[in-house]
Amino acid sequence: MNTKTIEKEKLALSNMANTIKTVSETIAKNKKLTDDNSWINYQFALYGGASNLAIKIMLQELNIRATSKRVELVSHWLEEDNFHCPVEAVLDIKEEITSTEYAMEIWTPENETLPEHYLNRVKEIISEFDVAA
Repeated sequence: MNTKTIEKEKLALSNMANTIKTVSETIAKNKKLTDDNSWINYQFALYGGASNLAIKIMLQELNIRATSKRVELVSHWLEEDNFHCPVEAVLDIKEEITSTEYAMEIWTPENETLPEHYLNRVKEIISEFDVAA
């Protein structure tokens, strides 16, 4: 896959992650003003878009064509398997970007980095469930 494209997408993902972190911090600071949960829904919508881009990047890094069906398939199974931090995995951020109350460290096995852990799971998902999506 084209490494320049992946690097550009990672830069865009980094910008999205910074925006999500800022929104999370703003929500935490203004809890009294954001009582109706709509701000939290906006935060999740932002993270959902960033998550899809992160999955697309992971598929490209594995030299797998990132079709919308594959992104949806991987997204579903990552969620089912409690892999909730694809954005952080691609950017190799050790703490959840949506957590503001305290640092939520992301668990990984001792023998893998966060990106390796997610890439290995994505490979498994594709080999188990992908039928030429």
